[in-house]
Amino acid sequence: MQIKNVIRTAVAVALLFPLASCLDDDKNKDYTEWKEKNETFILEQQYSMKPDGTYVYERVTADWAADIYVLMKWHNDRSLTEKNLVPLDNSTVDVKYQVMTMDSVIVDSSYAKTDSVYTSQPYKNIPGFWLALTNMHVGDSVTVIIPWRAAYGSTGSGDIKPYSTLIFDMKLKGIPSYQTPS
Repeated sequence: MQIKNVIRTAVAVALLFPLASCLDDDKNKDYTEWKEKNETFILEQQYSMKPDGTYVYERVTADWAADIYVLMKWHNDRSLTEKNLVPLDNSTVDVKYQVMTMDSVIVDSSYAKTDSVYTSQPYKNIPGFWLALTNMHVGDSVTVIIPWRAAYGSTGSGDIKPYSTLIFDMKLKGIPSYQTPS
């Protein structure tokens, strides 16, 4: 009896798996142009230059995943915050942020909430937000451009379409629970 159920399940999976992948392909085809616009936007921002010939954004790569990177632009004098704490992956942090898509549609903001401070641990967020937080000192204010691969990927989330590049304006307010490295 159990063998028949296992066989039925295996046959059902074998028949439905190609159908599911076709549905995913159709969904992804709808976003081909959007994906290309997002990838072009990232390249333009990555190589945009200031009048003095330096890059506007710094490319920051994760040491835990070579294909994960963000573009960061600091809005403060980093020499004033360089001695402040930098959160670890599992530290508890307080952050103020606003996030929008590359076409300037605001999708979330801590400022829209009663308490405008978002409290979390870096590793509990999308990879790009995690990476940005662990490269900031308390008091840093940045604009972070997160490519779709380090955001919500090819599936999107809620109002965020698949392949969406996200732009965060964020400030690391504090680290109420700093974890020590193990």
